Amino acid sequence: MKNHENIVKAASEYGAVMFKGFEIVTGEEWASVLYASGLKEMNYVGGAAVRKLIVGTEGRLDNPQVLTTNESPPSQPIPFHHELAQTPDYPHHICFYCSANAAEGGSTPLIRSDYVYNFLQEKYPDFVKDIEEKEVQYVRTVPEIDDPSSAQGRSWRSMFHVQTREEAEVEMKKQDFTWLWDDATGNCTISSTKLPAVRVCSNGSKAFLNQIVAAYTGWVDKRNVYGKSVVFGDGSLLPKEIIEDLVSWMNEKRCCYRWESGQFVIVDNTVAYHSRQSFEGRRKVFAAIAKGTKPVTATQTNVVLTSGARMPSLGFGCWKIAKEQTAETVYNAVKSGYRCIDEACDYGNEKEAGAGIKKAIDEKLVSREEMWITSKLWNTYHRKEHVEAACRRSMADLGVDYLDLYLVHFPIALKYVAPETRYPPEWVHDPAAAEPRMEEDLVPIRETWEAMEALVAQGLVRNIGFCNIGTSVLRDILSYAKVKPAVLQVELHPYNTQEKLLRFCRANSIAVTGFSNLGAGSYVELGMAAKTDSCLNEAIVQSIAAEHKKTPAQVVLRWAVQRGTTIIPKSSNVDRMAENADIFNFTLTTAQMGQMAALNKNRRFNDPGHFCELAFSTFFPIYE
Repeated sequence: MKNHENIVKAASEYGAVMFKGFEIVTGEEWASVLYASGLKEMNYVGGAAVRKLIVGTEGRLDNPQVLTTNESPPSQPIPFHHELAQTPDYPHHICFYCSANAAEGGSTPLIRSDYVYNFLQEKYPDFVKDIEEKEVQYVRTVPEIDDPSSAQGRSWRSMFHVQTREEAEVEMKKQDFTWLWDDATGNCTISSTKLPAVRVCSNGSKAFLNQIVAAYTGWVDKRNVYGKSVVFGDGSLLPKEIIEDLVSWMNEKRCCYRWESGQFVIVDNTVAYHSRQSFEGRRKVFAAIAKGTKPVTATQTNVVLTSGARMPSLGFGCWKIAKEQTAETVYNAVKSGYRCIDEACDYGNEKEAGAGIKKAIDEKLVSREEMWITSKLWNTYHRKEHVEAACRRSMADLGVDYLDLYLVHFPIALKYVAPETRYPPEWVHDPAAAEPRMEEDLVPIRETWEAMEALVAQGLVRNIGFCNIGTSVLRDILSYAKVKPAVLQVELHPYNTQEKLLRFCRANSIAVTGFSNLGAGSYVELGMAAKTDSCLNEAIVQSIAAEHKKTPAQVVLRWAVQRGTTIIPKSSNVDRMAENADIFNFTLTTAQMGQMAALNKNRRFNDPGHFCELAFSTFFPIYE
């Protein structure tokens, strides 16, 4: 967002900023927008409500999270509150995105907390004096297992992202909580330290900034009693008549709006309370929290995966880089600003790419954490007993102790070739044979995928995906996957747009990376395309390039990124590397995007059903 600073200021001044008209379909897409907003992401720890994780990895807090809003029954309204104000470390902002609106009700009403303070100061000055001096303490009993029947039914396990009491106690100590275990039920009664009820909000005004209304009136279930979940800091009860009068006034003065799918709002959690109306029908609203701000750069964009990881929109492809040039080429790519390196066993240059990455890290151009390193499982390693070894070999060659992304290269299983026999194994099983041929080793994709999932469980790989498949295979994988494909990598360029495949992936929160982004260029020297096949020669591409004062290649790469895919162009020329990366400072119009898409010919240059038959008299028609 170019206006991120103004957005944060507006939220501080008015309490919230709503956005309409954005074509956002998934929680992952919304997370990508939030990551560019200048807000510093924060993980959700210590909340009372039952929620489902939409983006992020359970138990891992190194990636920010997107969650559902309170999962309590639709008939239950949620009282006004400041998110996590019952904890010492509460967020400065809470952001909501509407994926689907309810048939009736379901608004997220707002009210300014400084207005609330002014109301109380005018009508109940003695109460305000007491609460400022004594502060408040929150006390609630939470279950061992999530209780979705309660508005505050989040278990202590999910609240603190732990499995054992000992782990929970470590997390509670961090927030200065005290606790009491009930051995008979597994419940835990958690008490906060004394916390202020009146604070100065971000716009400098004094505000009634706390969780009092929600705790007093809403933290009520079979474990908790009305009016006793929040008390003065000395343990005495809050005055019932004042709290109930405050609730009536807030409900009278609140700002309500009807959600529409695709809308999202950034709420300054220090300035505005939020709540939830009861509703009927299907309602899907997601939430994310933030504390503070961070610098925003326009030199690169990222795509957020379901794990919460941020994958750079622009990567550097290593296919067909000569071994002797790879280390320096990859080093130059990192030096030129590339943070994603796309490798594969089959490229035969992973060790050299690793040397280039190491050189860049040693010179402190970049840290490992700032890099995104992808590799791919070759066809000869599809059996479950070979997957981990293949992955570890790529990791060793690349010089890393984990991969950000590991992809199955083709939906083709070939007969196993031991690494000591030949590495990389390539397409042909025995090149020395009188009649070289490929031998297919029928391995179920499910077997391979479950072995890929095991890599995630072991921490060797952060995300997994597939290359060179369509919707039928994706549907099959999704039917049994415990870890669904995070990324699909396929051939994409203006001559092969694959619109329906992209639409399917988007609906299922699968990011798409396009290879051969400029079309024929990578295949001319292989005799698989002619120079005249290049989409860069198209008159409309050249016309758009002239209008934006960019090269045709930059226009094609910009089109790819702007349609939501990530790209991995390759060049050994430093100037061309920089040119390919210089695509984030202009935008194609809707009409220009349509003109580019209209060039589609469903033309594939990389098709095993074609090139394997020509080269090896064997073919694998994976697209037919």
